[in-house]
Amino acid sequence: MLILYLQFYSMLKSKWLIIYFITLLADLILIGLQMEPYRYATKPLLMLILAVYFLSARTPMPQNRRLIMFAALLFSFAGDVLLLFNNLFLPGLIAFLCAHICYIVFFLKIRYTNPPVVLCRYPLIFLNAALLIGFIMFMLPYLGSMLIPVMVYCTVIFIMVQSVLHCFHFRTQPAAWYCMTGAVLFMISDSLIAVDKFYHPLPAGGIWVMLTYGLAQCGLVYGSIKYFSS
Repeated sequence: MLILYLQFYSMLKSKWLIIYFITLLADLILIGLQMEPYRYATKPLLMLILAVYFLSARTPMPQNRRLIMFAALLFSFAGDVLLLFNNLFLPGLIAFLCAHICYIVFFLKIRYTNPPVVLCRYPLIFLNAALLIGFIMFMLPYLGSMLIPVMVYCTVIFIMVQSVLHCFHFRTQPAAWYCMTGAVLFMISDSLIAVDKFYHPLPAGGIWVMLTYGLAQCGLVYGSIKYFSS
């Protein structure tokens, strides 16, 4: 517990991360108070603040990796804005699909420049695949015309999680846990969106979606910075 506290404290040394968490909290409060119009100010700010934090971080990250991560944040920003409008769900989905592809490329580049190359963790691959198939089968009757886009999106986020899982040495690289937590939370957040939108509205669904999403993005960015700084 002490280690987790110290790690969280180290994150809050950055003024940009403090601003990020304050903005995330404000967005969650607005969701809880059902003050959706005010979220046009808070929700789009999240990825912009995280992008500024990322660009201002003094870390010897190769320029091509920096551009890929920045692109992931820009696509996420676009997705956040588009999903503020109910009639732009599909364009928002496509924006986040592009963000996940950027994350896949980013973490695969780490995998092949982080020797020795991590061996395939087959039990976790099969577990993740089973969860993916089970989720798709559960949602199948409710997706209608969105079946193909959702299946493609689910497959891409599965690959994103696997790319994070197979790029680090977890025993010797603490940054791996931030990125892995972020990837898993991203998958949970997207699953909650699908269930809430296509199956049945979830109690406090909006709060859970944004909480997991906000922590997910922060974990991926902070963990990546921490990896290249070590």
